[in-house]
Amino acid sequence: MNSETKILMLVLFIYLFSGFVSAQPKAVVKPLSYNFGDIIQDSVVTTTFIIKNEGTDLLKIKSLKASCGCTAVVAGKSELMSGESTDIKVSFDSKGKSGKQKKIITIETNDPENSTIKLALTGNVIKKDLKIGKIERLKN
Repeated sequence: MNSETKILMLVLFIYLFSGFVSAQPKAVVKPLSYNFGDIIQDSVVTTTFIIKNEGTDLLKIKSLKASCGCTAVVAGKSELMSGESTDIKVSFDSKGKSGKQKKIITIETNDPENSTIKLALTGNVIKKDLKIGKIERLKN
C-alpha cells in the first residue's frame, strides 16, 4: 500500500467515524408562537405546531406540558427518525376566562442542544355578550 492510499483510507476512516460520533437528534418546531386573536368566551380554539427531527439520530419527545389546565397538548408521535415530523395539537378552553391570555407549552426532548422548547399561545377572550353587541353594531 502506498502512502497516498494510506492517507486516503485514514481520511475516509476519520470522516466515517466522525459521522457516528456526532449523530444526534435536532428538534425544530414551527412556529414557536401562535396568536388566536379574539376568542369568544367559553369556546375552545385549536392550533397545530410541527416538530421535525433535523438531526441524524432518533428524536424522542419526553414530555409535553401546558402552563394551565385550560390548555391541552398532544403529539402525533413521540419518536421521530431523522427527517420525520409530527403534529403537536394544542387546544385552549376559554371557559371562565376573559381579557388577554398567554399560555406556555413546554416540550422536553432528547436533543442535547435544545432539550427544552417553549411555545407561546396568546389571545384575547371576549365575553359572549360583548361579542354579540359588537356584531349587532356592525350589522346596523
